[in-house]
Order: sequence, then structure tokens, then C-alpha cells
Amino acid sequence: MWIIAKKEINDFFSTWLGYTIITIFLTTTTLFTWILDTQFNMLNAGFADLNAFFSLCPIIFIFLLPAICIKSFSNEFKSETIEILFSKPIRNNEIIIGKFIGCFIISFFNIIPTLIYFFGIYSLKDEVALIDIGSTITSYFGLLLLSCSFISISIFSSILTNNQIVSFISSVFICFFLFFINEFADFISDPKIYDVINYIGIKEHYFSLNQGIISAKDISYFFALNYLFIHLSIIYLNKIKK
Repeated sequence: MWIIAKKEINDFFSTWLGYTIITIFLTTTTLFTWILDTQFNMLNAGFADLNAFFSLCPIIFIFLLPAICIKSFSNEFKSETIEILFSKPIRNNEIIIGKFIGCFIISFFNIIPTLIYFFGIYSLKDEVALIDIGSTITSYFGLLLLSCSFISISIFSSILTNNQIVSFISSVFICFFLFFINEFADFISDPKIYDVINYIGIKEHYFSLNQGIISAKDISYFFALNYLFIHLSIIYLNKIKK
């Protein structure tokens, strides 16, 4: 399992694509949160917090994480190296989890440099202003959970086809749909259906963590969502192996 994760990381950083993806992410977040005059600019918010950054990240991750995971299985099928992987004494669940861990570590490398934004806001704030450190910690925790969800979805999409473009588009679509499905809840008059749609959507659980609240409902949701797509990936890989 760890060998698979290490291979995934090495493959990502062995080409210019890996460094390009990280550069694009950091450049985009820096431009939108510090330079461009947009709703995500933290300097326009008037508050010493990173809420604008954490609101921007899900939108970027919808495209970034499928791009990171696009080669997880699509490339294995296309180059026929999946047969070599099947010949190894590794169980299918270890292959899936190994690739999941590898992609998560890569996304973690993307997130770590953004800690400089926190220190930037801290150095620019008024002496009497306070930064809610607890909320910042839970927001980063929520961002990691969000990454896990988008990664598990992207790996599942990658295992369905050997076409990387199709894999990328389907990953983006599922991630976008699950994150923004809450927006459709506003058009629902039935309170029960409204509550169901709100619970299914990632957005409400993610922004709940942004408020500094860690609840069992939100944590269990992210774990259940990850388990669902990882389990589906294992089932589909078992069918391919047969």
C-alpha cells in the first residue's frame, strides 16, 4: 500500500506537470486573495481572517484535484501497466487506498505553502484586532477533508475509463454537483427534502467547519462519502481483475 502511495507521489513529481499544477494553484490563490479586486480578496474583507481563501479553495479544488488524480488508473489502463500491478502480491483494496494516500499527500503539499497567508494576515492586522486561530485550524481541517472527498471521487472516475479527458470531466462534474447541490435546495418547498439535499451536499458540512465548529455530523459525513467512493472503486477494480 505504501509502495503504491510512494509510486504515485514519485510519478507526480517526476514530470513538469506536477510542479506546474502546484504553481498554478499557488498563483491562482495568491492573485485572487491578495492582488485582484474580487470578492475573494482578503484585504477588502475588513477582517483579519482567511474566510475568503477558504471560500475560494473548493472552487479551485474542483478542477485541481481531478487533474492530480487523472492518471491514477486511466494511465494504468492506457499503458497496460495495470496487468503488472495485478500480478503483484497486493490486494485490490491496498491498490486503491495506496493511490488515495499518494494523491492526498500531493494535495497536502499544495496546501502547506498557503500557511504563509495566515502569517501575512497576522502581520497586517491592527494591534487590537484578534485572529480566530481555532476557526483557522478547523478550516484547514475542513479543507483536508474536502480534499479527501474530491480525491476519492476522482480516483473512482479514473478507474471507470482509460480516457484521461473523460475521467477529468466526469470527476469535475461529480465534485461540482456534490458541492453545489445545496444551491438547488433553496427552490425546494418541502422541508424534509430540503434537509436531505442540504445533508447530501458537501458545501454545508465544509462551511460548518469554517465556522470553527467540529461536529460528529460533519465528520461522519466526510468519512461516509470517502468510504462510499473508495468502496465503489474497490468493487469496480475487482470486476476488472476478473
